[in-house]
Formats: sequence, C-alpha cells, structure tokens
Amino acid sequence: DHWSLREEAARCLIKACDNYGEQYTTMKPRVIKILTQQALRIDRPPPTQYGGIVGISLFGPRAVDAFLLPLARAYWERWEMDLMAVAKFGEGGGNALREYELSMCQQALLNAIGIFMQNVNAQEQAKRVDFDSFADVFGERLIPLNPEQTNYMMAIL
Repeated sequence: DHWSLREEAARCLIKACDNYGEQYTTMKPRVIKILTQQALRIDRPPPTQYGGIVGISLFGPRAVDAFLLPLARAYWERWEMDLMAVAKFGEGGGNALREYELSMCQQALLNAIGIFMQNVNAQEQAKRVDFDSFADVFGERLIPLNPEQTNYMMAIL
C-alpha cells in the first residue's frame, strides 16, 4: 500500500527534523523546499502530490499556511477537472485508479486545511484566507474542518 508508505515517509521526515534539527539547522527548511519544489508540482502524478501534501501538513499549521493554502484553490480546481474528464471517458481500470488517486489528494488537502483551521484562531484565519473564495471551491467540505460551531452545524446536530 503505497499510500501508507508515503504517510510513514512523511512521519519519518518529521522525526528526523525533530531529532537532528538542532544539529543541522538547515535541515527542516531544506526538507520543506524539496517537498514544495518537487512533490507539490502540478505536473507530478497524484500519488507524489499526495506525499508532498501529507509531508508539508505534518510540519504544522504554519507550513500549511505558507506552502499549501496558496496552492489549494488551483490544485482543487485542477483535480476536479481531472475527475470530470475521468467520468466523461467512462469506466475502466485505469480510470477508477485515477479517480481514487485524485480523491486521495483531495482528502489530503482537506486534512491539511483542517490542521490550519483547528490550530489557528479565527482572527488570524481571516487575515490569511479568503474564505469566500475557498467556499466557492470547497463548499460544504470546510464545515467539519472548522472547530467553531456554526449555525449550520448546530442545525445538523
């Protein structure tokens, strides 16, 4: 299962940075640079993007803010277009796999946004994120990521 392998590799990167970061002060910035320059490129296959998103998100809300939030809208829209193309060309082994890969990337990005939203106060979120723009793209998917209970959430409960 290469998805679990990518998650474990990301956890290993974090552990290495935690264990050796004081000795090698440029280690964490170099790891993040590699993840952003290589794994988060839009031309990379979805599993590689997934690994990059998971890796960056494990560095915490500040890393998500700096490296994933600026890309979130464009990536999501690209994945949605790819999913529509997969649906348009019908069922097939390769298409089902591609659909699954794209959905894994989307879930990883939502998890990363959740890390940001759950660890950054509402005032700071308002400064950093255009939620109207995000709502246009992500819609109701953002509701469970917000730790503050909204009127909508209370109506559901």
